Amino acid sequence: MLLGASLPGSAAAAQGQPAAAARATAAHAPECIQQGNAALNPRFYWRNVIGTRLGEGVIHESSAPNPFGGRIAPGSTFSFWWRPDTTRNPVGAQYHTQRVNLASIMAVADVQSVTGPGSLAGTTLSAQETPPQKLGDTVVTFRIRPGTEGRTATLSSAHHSLTTRWLFANINNLWENTASISFTVASRASLGCDSSSVLG
Repeated sequence: MLLGASLPGSAAAAQGQPAAAARATAAHAPECIQQGNAALNPRFYWRNVIGTRLGEGVIHESSAPNPFGGRIAPGSTFSFWWRPDTTRNPVGAQYHTQRVNLASIMAVADVQSVTGPGSLAGTTLSAQETPPQKLGDTVVTFRIRPGTEGRTATLSSAHHSLTTRWLFANINNLWENTASISFTVASRASLGCDSSSVLG
Protein backbone atom coordinates (compact mmCIF):
# COMPACT_ATOMS: atom_id res chain seq x y z
CA MET A 1 0.00 0.00 0.00
CA LEU A 2 1.06 3.57 -0.60
CA LEU A 3 1.22 6.30 2.00
CA GLY A 4 -0.46 9.64 1.29
CA ALA A 5 1.08 12.74 2.89
CA SER A 6 1.57 15.81 2.57
CA LEU A 7 0.94 25.57 -1.21
CA PRO A 8 -18.29 61.96 -5.87
CA GLY A 9 -17.24 61.00 -9.50
CA SER A 10 -14.76 63.80 -10.24
CA ALA A 11 -12.85 63.13 -7.04
CA ALA A 12 -12.58 59.44 -7.90
CA ALA A 13 -11.32 60.31 -11.37
CA ALA A 14 -8.74 62.64 -9.89
CA GLN A 15 -7.52 59.90 -7.56
CA GLY A 16 -7.26 57.45 -10.44
CA GLN A 17 -5.05 59.72 -12.56
CA PRO A 18 -1.88 59.50 -10.41
CA ALA A 19 -2.18 55.72 -10.26
CA ALA A 20 -2.57 55.51 -14.03
CA ALA A 21 0.40 57.83 -14.50
CA ALA A 22 2.50 55.74 -12.13
CA ARG A 23 1.62 52.58 -14.06
CA ALA A 24 2.52 54.23 -17.36
CA THR A 25 5.83 55.50 -15.98
CA ALA A 26 6.71 52.09 -14.51
CA ALA A 27 5.78 50.32 -17.72
CA HIS A 28 8.31 52.39 -19.70
CA ALA A 29 11.05 52.56 -17.07
CA PRO A 30 14.27 50.62 -17.74
CA GLU A 31 14.72 47.35 -15.92
CA CYS A 32 16.00 47.80 -12.38
CA ILE A 33 16.97 44.53 -10.68
CA GLN A 34 19.55 43.54 -8.13
CA GLN A 35 19.76 39.87 -9.04
CA GLY A 36 20.01 37.10 -6.50
CA ASN A 37 21.06 33.46 -6.81
CA ALA A 38 18.38 31.75 -4.69
CA ALA A 39 16.79 28.63 -6.21
CA LEU A 40 14.25 26.10 -4.91
CA ASN A 41 13.79 23.04 -7.20
CA PRO A 42 11.68 20.98 -4.73
CA ARG A 43 12.05 17.19 -4.90
CA PHE A 44 9.28 14.65 -4.34
CA TYR A 45 8.92 10.89 -4.01
CA TRP A 46 6.52 8.08 -3.22
CA ARG A 47 7.17 5.18 -0.86
CA ASN A 48 5.41 2.12 0.48
CA VAL A 49 4.68 1.23 4.09
CA ILE A 50 8.13 -0.26 4.65
CA GLY A 51 9.87 2.86 3.31
CA THR A 52 10.88 1.62 -0.13
CA ARG A 53 10.83 4.37 -2.72
CA LEU A 54 8.42 3.64 -5.56
CA GLY A 55 9.18 6.72 -7.65
CA GLU A 56 10.62 10.21 -7.49
CA GLY A 57 11.13 13.47 -9.31
CA VAL A 58 12.00 17.15 -9.15
CA ILE A 59 10.36 20.46 -10.03
CA HIS A 60 12.86 22.42 -12.15
CA GLU A 61 12.44 26.14 -11.45
CA SER A 62 14.49 29.14 -12.49
CA SER A 63 14.03 32.84 -13.15
CA ALA A 64 15.69 35.25 -15.57
CA PRO A 65 16.72 37.75 -14.50
CA ASN A 66 16.50 36.17 -11.06
CA PRO A 67 15.05 38.44 -8.34
CA PHE A 68 14.97 35.66 -5.73
CA GLY A 69 17.58 36.40 -3.11
CA GLY A 70 17.77 39.95 -4.44
CA ARG A 71 15.63 43.03 -5.02
CA ILE A 72 13.56 44.35 -7.93
CA ALA A 73 11.94 47.72 -8.62
CA PRO A 74 8.39 48.38 -9.85
CA GLY A 75 8.10 48.34 -13.64
CA SER A 76 10.79 45.67 -13.99
CA THR A 77 10.03 42.27 -15.46
CA PHE A 78 11.30 38.74 -14.93
CA SER A 79 10.38 35.33 -16.29
CA PHE A 80 9.76 32.23 -14.18
CA TRP A 81 10.54 28.83 -15.76
CA TRP A 82 8.67 25.84 -14.30
CA ARG A 83 9.01 22.19 -15.36
CA PRO A 84 7.81 19.17 -13.33
CA ASP A 85 9.94 16.11 -14.04
CA THR A 86 9.05 12.68 -12.67
CA THR A 87 12.32 10.81 -13.08
CA ARG A 88 10.93 7.46 -11.88
CA ASN A 89 7.22 6.68 -11.92
CA PRO A 90 5.41 4.44 -9.44
CA VAL A 91 4.27 1.28 -11.22
CA GLY A 92 0.65 1.80 -12.29
CA ALA A 93 0.79 5.61 -12.31
CA GLN A 94 -1.54 6.92 -15.01
CA TYR A 95 -0.77 10.64 -14.74
CA HIS A 96 0.44 13.31 -12.35
CA THR A 97 -1.13 16.75 -11.83
CA GLN A 98 1.47 19.25 -10.64
CA ARG A 99 0.55 22.63 -9.16
CA VAL A 100 2.34 25.68 -7.77
CA ASN A 101 0.57 28.57 -6.04
CA LEU A 102 2.00 31.89 -7.24
CA ALA A 103 -0.22 34.06 -4.98
CA SER A 104 2.68 35.68 -3.15
CA ILE A 105 4.36 36.75 -6.39
CA MET A 106 1.07 37.87 -7.94
CA ALA A 107 0.43 40.07 -4.89
CA VAL A 108 3.24 42.34 -6.13
CA ALA A 109 3.37 41.55 -9.87
CA ASP A 110 1.08 41.34 -12.89
CA VAL A 111 1.27 38.37 -15.26
CA GLN A 112 2.34 39.50 -18.73
CA SER A 113 2.28 36.13 -20.48
CA VAL A 114 2.11 32.36 -19.97
CA THR A 115 3.62 29.98 -22.52
CA GLY A 116 4.17 26.23 -22.52
CA PRO A 117 2.12 23.22 -21.38
CA GLY A 118 1.01 24.66 -18.05
CA SER A 119 -2.07 26.81 -17.48
CA LEU A 120 -2.75 29.54 -14.94
CA ALA A 121 -6.13 29.61 -13.16
CA GLY A 122 -6.36 32.30 -10.53
CA THR A 123 -3.02 32.13 -8.74
CA THR A 124 -2.38 28.42 -9.43
CA LEU A 125 -0.13 27.24 -12.24
CA SER A 126 -0.77 23.59 -13.10
CA ALA A 127 0.17 20.96 -15.66
CA GLN A 128 -0.55 17.27 -16.23
CA GLU A 129 2.33 14.88 -16.77
CA THR A 130 1.39 11.58 -18.42
CA PRO A 131 4.09 8.88 -18.39
CA PRO A 132 6.22 8.26 -20.33
CA GLN A 133 5.80 11.70 -21.92
CA LYS A 134 7.82 14.56 -20.44
CA LEU A 135 6.66 18.12 -19.98
CA GLY A 136 8.46 21.10 -21.47
CA ASP A 137 9.00 24.40 -19.67
CA THR A 138 6.11 26.65 -18.80
CA VAL A 139 7.27 30.27 -18.72
CA VAL A 140 5.38 32.96 -16.81
CA THR A 141 6.53 36.54 -17.31
CA PHE A 142 5.78 39.01 -14.50
CA ARG A 143 5.96 42.80 -14.25
CA ILE A 144 6.29 44.31 -10.77
CA ARG A 145 3.41 46.68 -9.97
CA PRO A 146 3.89 50.29 -8.85
CA GLY A 147 3.20 50.97 -5.19
CA THR A 148 4.54 47.62 -3.95
CA GLU A 149 7.87 48.87 -2.59
CA GLY A 150 8.83 47.26 0.69
CA ARG A 151 6.81 44.10 0.11
CA THR A 152 8.28 40.62 -0.08
CA ALA A 153 7.27 37.76 -2.38
CA THR A 154 7.98 34.18 -1.29
CA LEU A 155 7.97 30.82 -3.04
CA SER A 156 8.31 27.67 -0.94
CA SER A 157 7.93 23.92 -1.20
CA ALA A 158 4.65 24.35 0.69
CA HIS A 159 3.28 26.25 -2.31
CA HIS A 160 3.64 23.11 -4.46
CA SER A 161 1.33 20.12 -4.64
CA LEU A 162 1.11 16.97 -6.70
CA THR A 163 -1.70 14.46 -7.15
CA THR A 164 -1.06 11.13 -8.87
CA ARG A 165 -3.75 9.04 -10.49
CA TRP A 166 -2.69 5.49 -9.64
CA LEU A 167 -4.81 2.60 -10.90
CA PHE A 168 -8.24 3.47 -9.43
CA ALA A 169 -7.22 5.89 -6.70
CA ASN A 170 -5.44 9.20 -6.18
CA ILE A 171 -2.22 9.15 -4.18
CA ASN A 172 -0.19 12.08 -2.89
CA ASN A 173 3.56 12.44 -2.81
CA LEU A 174 6.02 13.27 -0.06
CA TRP A 175 8.32 16.31 -0.29
CA GLU A 176 12.02 15.81 0.24
CA ASN A 177 13.08 19.43 0.79
CA THR A 178 11.09 22.23 2.41
CA ALA A 179 13.07 25.35 1.60
CA SER A 180 11.75 28.76 0.57
CA ILE A 181 13.10 31.65 -1.50
CA SER A 182 12.00 35.29 -1.65
CA PHE A 183 12.64 38.70 -3.14
CA THR A 184 11.86 42.25 -1.99
CA VAL A 185 10.36 45.04 -4.06
CA ALA A 186 12.55 48.12 -3.65
CA SER A 187 12.46 51.65 -5.03
CA ARG A 188 14.59 52.52 -8.05
CA ALA A 189 16.41 55.09 -5.93
CA SER A 190 17.39 52.54 -3.30
CA LEU A 191 18.76 50.26 -6.03
CA GLY A 192 20.80 53.10 -7.54
CA CYS A 193 19.09 52.89 -10.90
CA ASP A 194 19.18 55.78 -13.32
CA SER A 195 17.51 56.00 -16.73
CA SER A 196 19.77 53.38 -18.28
CA SER A 197 21.16 51.11 -15.58
CA VAL A 198 20.45 47.52 -14.73
CA LEU A 199 21.96 46.06 -11.61
CA GLY A 200 23.34 42.53 -11.79
